[in-house]
Amino acid sequence: MVDTNFYDVVVCGGELGGLVAAALLARRGFRVLLLGHEAESAAFDAGGVALSRAPALLPPLDDPQSARLFKELDCASLVKRRATASPFVRVAFGKHRLDLTADAAVLARDLSRAFGGTEATMAAVLDRLGALGRIVEPLLATAMTLPPHGFWERREVGRLESLLPRAGHDPLTPLAADHPFRAIAAAPAALGTALHPSDIGTVAEARAFALACRESQVLDGGLAAFQDLLQQRIETFGGDRRPRVEPVGIVVRRGRAVGVRVRPRDETIGCHWLIWAGTSASLRTALGGAAVASPPRARAAALRVAGYRYGLSMLVGPDALPTGTPARMLAIGDPSRPLLEDNAISVTVGQPAPRDPGRTPLWVECVVSAHLVDAGPSYLRALRGRVVHTLGRLLPDLERHLILRASPYDGLPPQRAGGVDGGSATPGPKTPPPFAVPPPPTPPALYARAASGPFDVVGMPHATGIKNLLLVGRENLPGLGVEGELVGSWGAARLVGGGPVRRLRRRTLLG
Repeated sequence: MVDTNFYDVVVCGGELGGLVAAALLARRGFRVLLLGHEAESAAFDAGGVALSRAPALLPPLDDPQSARLFKELDCASLVKRRATASPFVRVAFGKHRLDLTADAAVLARDLSRAFGGTEATMAAVLDRLGALGRIVEPLLATAMTLPPHGFWERREVGRLESLLPRAGHDPLTPLAADHPFRAIAAAPAALGTALHPSDIGTVAEARAFALACRESQVLDGGLAAFQDLLQQRIETFGGDRRPRVEPVGIVVRRGRAVGVRVRPRDETIGCHWLIWAGTSASLRTALGGAAVASPPRARAAALRVAGYRYGLSMLVGPDALPTGTPARMLAIGDPSRPLLEDNAISVTVGQPAPRDPGRTPLWVECVVSAHLVDAGPSYLRALRGRVVHTLGRLLPDLERHLILRASPYDGLPPQRAGGVDGGSATPGPKTPPPFAVPPPPTPPALYARAASGPFDVVGMPHATGIKNLLLVGRENLPGLGVEGELVGSWGAARLVGGGPVRRLRRRTLLG
């Protein structure tokens, strides 16, 4: 089949890492096409109101790995202007309220007062945990690709692994196994990374805790606004977007990805590089027979899905939150239980829009095991009530000032103040829908850890074994959360930028 169009880079899917890589490559002069991104859109309709299904939690903007990315995309000042800084993360633990701050001495004193023990012991534990969380910072700030690509980069990661603790090391010793601080230290990683809480290692836990103790950034408008910002950057730098076009197959010739088949029009779009900004399982489906015909190392083996991140999006009145409420809160019920479902929730508070100051966006998220969600949305519908009950204990005035509450994952109608789906206190008779209602989308997946070494934040490599075909998404660095998606997309853009580009080669010949 003849190619209808040809691009330097085609990005299939709308995961955050793929959008960042597409914007970087468009900025560097590549002819970029983005398609199939509607399925990953974070915006959803809740009774006529557009909501974002998740917040946009950015790593510290002054870190080298974040600063270089936003500087190259020419949006550093815009992100700083639209981001709300939260100087600490508040952890609610029973009747206790603990603020995670960068001052280790103050934090150690508060911990010793809340849970007993000597202040010196808590200070030593915090020092070990902080040092382990900072040890990966020089590696994240380098120009190398992560996960490592090639011999020299694997050697550098091996050098880092020689400095990391081995299996079985417990940085929280001498705290008892049932000490409440263990749940507090694990909560930021459990509620912020792409790993299931039972698969989080020591490095991922320490890194998430170190970032929680620093000034966090919450982008106004949530994840939907961040996606819109990146798509605008792609178009500003000359990239193209094709709405309502879905990739259905990858064209492979002589072990190289040369195009992608799309629908509803039966056409093939040629490319020199293909970035799959989705899951490795969907990549194997798109490869089809090409994956079977390729050697074993070229087959993209998907990470095992161990859980999902369920979320509620809300709009509340200005009096729903107490004075001094931070932008980020974590609530833990019973520390002896796993940090799942309503036993551990994260609450993110956004800023109201300038044109509508009476509506404050708020997001609530928790982790659900995979087998409970795979059976259907019925369990999520029951879980929603328990999560709302837990949230009510954390913020007692929230229900009285609720404007809208909805979730794209459980199939329940939006709930407004005083009623359901439109605000009616007395719901009317149920009428059958005129057509079949599609099932709700699956929540974002959380994966089981793939790395067996001490550098436990690494997952799937970018390289797929098929030349010029890269996997970019949450599976690359699942132990780092959003920071991992930004670092992984930078590395993917570096892999593409280091290869030949046909358009630039033609210009050289003409010159």
